[in-house]
Amino acid sequence: MRTWLAIVLALTTNIVDEPLPPFRYLSIVLFLSITFSVQAAEETDSSVVQSIRQSEQIELYLKQITELETEFGPLDRSLIEPLNILSELYTETGNLVEANTILNRQSQLLRVTEGPDTFSQIPVIEDQIINNVRMNDLEAATNNFENIQFVYLQNPESTTMQKLQAMDQLRHWHFTALNLGEKIDRINHFRISRAILDDMMQIAEDELGEENEEIIPYFYKVAIEKYHLLTYLFSHDELGANAHDDIFEMEAIQPTDYLRQGYEIVKDIREIIQQSNDIEADAMAAVYEGDFRMLLGMGLAQRSYREAMELFGEAGKSEQEIADFFSRPIVLPVTEYYFTMEDATAAQDAAGYRYIRGEEDNDLVVHLGNFVAWNESLLNAAKPAPPEVLLDLEIELHRADLRFTIQSRGETRTPDAESSVPDTVQAKVDAQDALKMMIFRPRFRGNRWRRIEDVTITYWYPPEK
Repeated sequence: MRTWLAIVLALTTNIVDEPLPPFRYLSIVLFLSITFSVQAAEETDSSVVQSIRQSEQIELYLKQITELETEFGPLDRSLIEPLNILSELYTETGNLVEANTILNRQSQLLRVTEGPDTFSQIPVIEDQIINNVRMNDLEAATNNFENIQFVYLQNPESTTMQKLQAMDQLRHWHFTALNLGEKIDRINHFRISRAILDDMMQIAEDELGEENEEIIPYFYKVAIEKYHLLTYLFSHDELGANAHDDIFEMEAIQPTDYLRQGYEIVKDIREIIQQSNDIEADAMAAVYEGDFRMLLGMGLAQRSYREAMELFGEAGKSEQEIADFFSRPIVLPVTEYYFTMEDATAAQDAAGYRYIRGEEDNDLVVHLGNFVAWNESLLNAAKPAPPEVLLDLEIELHRADLRFTIQSRGETRTPDAESSVPDTVQAKVDAQDALKMMIFRPRFRGNRWRRIEDVTITYWYPPEK
């Protein structure tokens, strides 16, 4: 069968390369008009048929549910499956209010028949959360994330990791809601996230033990939170003012002192790792130690990176592998804790990082990949990942492609936004200003920091609401 493109080309091509006669133009217009009319009619018919079919199915399952209720009562388990299908049909038709009404009945039925802490209700609650966010009902979404946390904290079969994961998902929901709700609620979301992390650490220390390596990723979350406190307090808009009133006035701690607390936590992490005799993990711990020293502007960072190089060598890494790792600058702080060089590099590559080793010492190509800022008030802080159930959530983002120089001490110079979407002066200025505030792990080669020119990055940030 000939494609539409082939037909149009046949109509519009003049073999003798002469002006097209009027009848040819008329043929084209008539053909395209008929084609698009038929296609539109087919799509409309298909949509109508689908809608009728879904309505019939909804009526069918409503009838089935009524019959089951009459025969077995409103709390019988036979209702679970038809309720599940009915909620899916309502969701498909865009009737999210009815879908969540049915989902709520499902979860209630499961709690009554299996117990208030049954794991069976988790998928149902997650579906409710997705619909809550679609309807912009953030309070309901928060309640449902708290319901999931309740299940894992109360169910005696929950593992420690399941409890911590459920709490962390609630914490990351508050990070995400910070971009979805009103500006006045932002500091409250952050305050709640801090309280959740305090509770997480209490459970982790009680059930895992302070010297257990499994606790390290959670300790590192506390270190990152200290950096977030710094960025909140340094924010120049109303978020900074709210942070000053709600955090600084209450805790009376200088912003840089929070960062020092984060550094102390990173040192504690290294002490835990050194007990395991894992040389590569110790090398990575030295890298993180150097990173926080860089953020604090401490000259001792160089000593940490040198030590890490030596440890990587003892762990069996080649000189080239070590040189390449320390030739890859990265925005600080790294938001996740990695125990191996391979995992750290893989995470960079997953974010679009591109590193090409040059023939000459300065002939290398470095593209730092994608950096997504938290919001317009925290342009130099990386946006935390959304909860797993909302990984497909999309928010509006502006984009800028920048080229700049990283100085030998990790600071940026001459950031230039070569393009932006939208193509506005403000979008470019915002991205350039953000880059000026960032600190990078610099290129460290031959026991010296080296500047790198023509580094590129794709910078994304949520516009002001």
